[in-house]
Amino acid sequence: MPDGLRTRILNSLAEDQVRLNVRPGENCVRKVLTLASEYEGVVTFTEVEASMDMSEERATAVGGGGELWKSVLIGKVCAIDNRVTEMESNHAGHYATIQKQIERMDGNIKRLAMMPARRILPASGVRGGGSNESQPIQPANLCKCPKNLYVLWAEYESGVGGNKPARTFSLSERGKVRFHYCRRKIIWDTVDALVRRGVTSDVAIDRIYAECGGPTLKVKQVISKIKEFRKYGNAALHINPSQR
Repeated sequence: MPDGLRTRILNSLAEDQVRLNVRPGENCVRKVLTLASEYEGVVTFTEVEASMDMSEERATAVGGGGELWKSVLIGKVCAIDNRVTEMESNHAGHYATIQKQIERMDGNIKRLAMMPARRILPASGVRGGGSNESQPIQPANLCKCPKNLYVLWAEYESGVGGNKPARTFSLSERGKVRFHYCRRKIIWDTVDALVRRGVTSDVAIDRIYAECGGPTLKVKQVISKIKEFRKYGNAALHINPSQR
C-alpha cells in the first residue's frame, strides 16, 4: 500500500479509534477481492463474496485451485444472462397480449363508428294534457340503401334517420314497404337467431360476413348468399337446409 494512503487511513482512524474500538497498532484494513466492470461508460467495482473469493492467496491457504473462483463467476454470469432472457420473453408475451387488446379495441371502435347514432326528432307543436302528445312521431320508413349489415341491424333494432325501428312495424306498415322488408328480414332473422344463441350482434354480423365472403360485400350480395345457405345449409350460421 502506498505510504500516503496508509498515513491518511491511520490518521482518519486515530480520530475515531475510541468510537470504533480500535486497539493501537491493529490493522484495520482488510484485503478483499473486487471485480471491475463497465456499463455505458461507468466503471464500478464489486466486492466478491467470501464464498467466491478463490484468489491465488486464498486458494493456496485452503488448498483449492486458483481458477475455481473464475468458474463460480462464470456460473453467476450465466445465471444472470438466463434471467435477462426470461425477462425479455415475458416482456414479449405481455407486449403481444397488449397488442391484441389494442387491435380488438380498434376494431370495436371502427364498428361503432360505422353504426349510425339514433336520432330522436324533437316534438313540434306539443300541447299539454297527455303524455302521448309529448312523444315524437317516428315515420315507419326503411332507409333506401343501407351500406352494411351494421346499419341494417340498427334499422331493425333502433331505427335509422329518425325512423321507427323495423321490429315495431305494424302489419299495415310492413305492407307499405313489403318488398324491402321481406328481403331484409332474411338478414334480421339470421342475426337474431345468432344473438339468441349467446353472441352479440356485432359478432353475429362478423360471422355472417366471414361466411359470405367478407365485409366488402354489398347488402344485396349478402342477402343472396343467405338465400343459398337456406337451400343447402350452413353450420357456422346454424342454418339448416329445411329453412326455406
